[in-house]
Amino acid sequence: MASKKRYAQYCSVAYALDVLGERWTLLVVRDLLMGPKRYTDLREGLPGIATDILTARLRTLEEAGFVRRRELPRPAPATVYELTDGGQRLAPVVAALGRVGLGLIGDPRPEEDVRAERLVLALRLTFRAEAFADLAETYALNIDGEPFGVTVRGGAVDTAPGVPPSPAMTLTTDSRTFIALLTHKAPPAEALAAGDAELDGDRAALDRFLEAFRWPARELVA
Repeated sequence: MASKKRYAQYCSVAYALDVLGERWTLLVVRDLLMGPKRYTDLREGLPGIATDILTARLRTLEEAGFVRRRELPRPAPATVYELTDGGQRLAPVVAALGRVGLGLIGDPRPEEDVRAERLVLALRLTFRAEAFADLAETYALNIDGEPFGVTVRGGAVDTAPGVPPSPAMTLTTDSRTFIALLTHKAPPAEALAAGDAELDGDRAALDRFLEAFRWPARELVA
């Protein structure tokens, strides 16, 4: 760590930025918040990052104790990167930045990389806990061919890759239609009728989901 550029200020904010302030670092943390990933997964999910930069950012996070490497057992041996307990403490930092970003983000631009996983992770920020404090339900999402589970319970949201057990509904769609549904720019009846989305399960559950997680979330930014 001594060879890296530092702010050289005796301040906890400066010390944190010595580790986390480089470009791409917090986006690596963001992607690991959805679970362990191989190097190739991280590289694919961060288009535009050079391999040497990704290697350097992972090394910095490892040295700081925020990330560790783990070997997966057979039959699919692989090395994955995952957040340590210390790394999980960065979740509120990423969430705070995400909430600020909700006040800046609009419709995705044609040149922007849109990923299903990021949209699902953002559901942790857009959930309207004050209006749905008593909601207890699990939803399955299949976005761009990737399965995810969203569980709401006790005013909190958990998102994870994979197919959840006993979902109230399963919504299958693409990323941009999913955004349009959450922003209410695409009424669900129209998206379903046009074949842009498919529903398996309770239609009322879909309506609850879209209302509980609706965008725009600019109102959440203090």
